[in-house]
Amino acid sequence: MRTTPSPGPHAAIDLGSSRIRATLPARAAFVDRPSAVTGPAAVPGRAVRARPIEHGMVTDAGACTRLARLALYEADPGEELRQVLIAVPAAASRTQQSRAVTAVGAAAERPVRTMEAPLAAAIGAGIDPADPRPRLILDIGAGIVEAAAIMRGRVHAARSVQYVPERPAGHRMPRVPEHVRAQIATALRHMLTDLPPPLRRSARDGGLLLTGGGACLPSLPGGLAEEMGLTIRIARDPARATIRGLAHACRSPVTWRLTRA
Repeated sequence: MRTTPSPGPHAAIDLGSSRIRATLPARAAFVDRPSAVTGPAAVPGRAVRARPIEHGMVTDAGACTRLARLALYEADPGEELRQVLIAVPAAASRTQQSRAVTAVGAAAERPVRTMEAPLAAAIGAGIDPADPRPRLILDIGAGIVEAAAIMRGRVHAARSVQYVPERPAGHRMPRVPEHVRAQIATALRHMLTDLPPPLRRSARDGGLLLTGGGACLPSLPGGLAEEMGLTIRIARDPARATIRGLAHACRSPVTWRLTRA
């Protein structure tokens, strides 16, 4: 992997457990495809379909490299990139973040920077990263849900729920099991408790923003509003909020400074 940027455009990748999304904002190129890739099997002449991302974390670096390389090629097969920005869960450990950076770096052969997924989703949903008020976000992905308080361009507090998504036959998107919904409310309460009382009150006053593919699940917004006593708002096209936030960071020098090497 090259450690110095080229003069080309930035790329952004959202490594979702169910779908991978990639964009070259300067070229208006966008890819949205399943997070699965075919690779060699133990039996010669056969291939297996691998899902290298679970709970938003890279579990198979080699397969993730192939997946990221495919997504970037589909976005623009002839482009020489400058750098790549990826979203990582707030719950990711340093080791898990490093694994994602290494896998994508091997695919792009360019430096890779990171942004916490709840922050990227908030920016993609229209929240100003410079807003001094704490803003509550619930990012509902396939296999991981993260409740976070965003303020002044950083994740101030976060709690996560990891789960095994249901994949009903005939449905394009995985579903959040019923028993996980109670855990989501609990994670929200704990995250609010992590905030100092003055910030807690201000955060509650601003309501809760839902992002991620699970934001439009039937009964979930209403159930959270009733149980938590919060005003609920669903982001526009919530499944793509994270990639929109990453794309914004690629275009905005101010927001780019919120990313990490």
